[in-house]
Amino acid sequence: MLPAHGHPFQGLDQRVRQIVDHHDERLVSLREIGRSTGQATVIELSQQLFRKPVWGMMAESETYAHLEFLRVRGDAERVELADGQLAYSVDPDGTSSAREAAFGSL
Repeated sequence: MLPAHGHPFQGLDQRVRQIVDHHDERLVSLREIGRSTGQATVIELSQQLFRKPVWGMMAESETYAHLEFLRVRGDAERVELADGQLAYSVDPDGTSSAREAAFGSL
């Protein structure tokens, strides 16, 4: 495979599973963060999810995508704050997973 970034690789099915596992790890991390922080903005959550050297738009975009995934699946709530920022409350006991969304219940 010739990915859009990174080195060429073989074993697409294994790579897909690695990516899904990575996203499930992020969802678990967001649930843990949500348990300790309660409602927080995308930026605040992103800065807890990612290491400081990678803070910024890409980290915020990935955090936003995970939060929206959880919201659509009923495991997070979103509100718009007076300043226009979005804030989320993540259900720490939610069960949504990227694996189930990608592959169904195997």
